Amino acid sequence: MIATTPVAGRRSRIDVQSLVPVATLVVMVVVLSALNPAFLSVGTALNLMAQVSVVGIVALGATMVLITAGIDFTTGYGLAAIGMAVGSVFLQTNGNVVAMIATGIIGGAILGMANGVLIAKLQILPFIATLAMMLVAQGLSTFIEDGRMIMLSGSPLLWIGQGRIAGSIPASFAIYVVLCLLAAAILNLTRFGTSVYAVGGNEPAARYSGIHVDRIKLYCYTLAGVFTGVAALITIAKIGMATPGISGSTLLDAIAASVIGGASLSGGRGKVSGTFVGVIIIVLIGTALTYLNIPPEMQDVFKGIVILIAVCFDQLVRRYARRYSSHPVE
Repeated sequence: MIATTPVAGRRSRIDVQSLVPVATLVVMVVVLSALNPAFLSVGTALNLMAQVSVVGIVALGATMVLITAGIDFTTGYGLAAIGMAVGSVFLQTNGNVVAMIATGIIGGAILGMANGVLIAKLQILPFIATLAMMLVAQGLSTFIEDGRMIMLSGSPLLWIGQGRIAGSIPASFAIYVVLCLLAAAILNLTRFGTSVYAVGGNEPAARYSGIHVDRIKLYCYTLAGVFTGVAALITIAKIGMATPGISGSTLLDAIAASVIGGASLSGGRGKVSGTFVGVIIIVLIGTALTYLNIPPEMQDVFKGIVILIAVCFDQLVRRYARRYSSHPVE
């Protein structure tokens, strides 16, 4: 009797694949602990918490977009532009923290919505649309307040970047954890989340089944923009100023973390838990390279190689999955 591959077999394969980032993280922790016995300490853990927050929040949005088979290049300069806008509001309102937070979140939503309209409504390829919007954001970051550095001295907003809960846990990390739980709930417990995976897995089939594909994409890019806005608020609060150069390697790190965590560039796959692990791996890579005295310029080279390895692994898994699912068993 000819039958298709058992569901249990497919589920087992997926579970093994999901464990790869966790296994990678365990190996990295063991190696770093061997190189430096002081690595396994409360101080290191708290420092790691402070470092993962911004990249992690941006990576949440990147994961949602990747699941839809999209890509978002605006997060780097978008973070800088939103930060400068918040800094400008700080100057114009004498430091009104409510206005600053609203500017960050609404500004991010507008940026993400613009991406969504270009991609979902005007049918522009995500690569082209977000690349163009990246240039727009870059220009805005240097145009707002003439691109000058804005110090946020005395602002209550600084607490979300520098404050501690119970005297130890970084406030930024607490915000990140809450957003992780929110994103996981959206993707796993709502009809919207199911539709996100359906759109990325097979867009024509999703349209045929009655899913509003354009609306799903618009919402995902808007949510990604909101996450970028929150990350911008935390970034300027952490360094105590707004400047066009605050983005750093956030875009690269966020996409790398999502892909390492299991999100597929082809769409249809990705988990918040995987992204959480991927963010820690990316931060630990930077920590390890710094410990080994690798120049910052070369660290991006290593991160790029890590992305290539993760993408190659994803393609191999997909190729194997197609062969395995099409191979009949007795």
